[in-house]
Amino acid sequence: MKPPSSIQPSEFDSSDEEPIEDEQTPIQISWLPLSRVNCSQFLGLCALPGCKFKDIRRNIQKDTEELKSYGIQDIFVFCTRGELSKYRVPNLLDFYQQYGITTHHHPIPDGGTPDIASCCEIMEELAICLKNNRKTLIQAFKSVLQR
Repeated sequence: MKPPSSIQPSEFDSSDEEPIEDEQTPIQISWLPLSRVNCSQFLGLCALPGCKFKDIRRNIQKDTEELKSYGIQDIFVFCTRGELSKYRVPNLLDFYQQYGITTHHHPIPDGGTPDIASCCEIMEELAICLKNNRKTLIQAFKSVLQR
């Protein structure tokens, strides 16, 4: 183990350090076909818009505008309020409301699982969105999408 004085500042990767510039690439949405469950709709999956953590530097306004331009009408958010703060998007749910996107907030701590009642509620809301042909998105962290 190194003594504290020998640790170089570059060895730390802190989300507290502000980036010089946000990432300019469009937010990527993966579209999951639901034909296997007799549904003609697609379900979108994307990383957390506006996220600022480690090597991720998204712009919340640009990402939200892009989601709206893709026609996203409903978003399922599973992050807790604490996680939204940790990833530097504490006002994300407000952004969605300002852009007219319906938010289904079901906070599940990272690594946790919802109880059966919560699962049923989520599935019911998701089924209603898809049945009504609403363009629907589920948010995930970058690490979840890379698996």
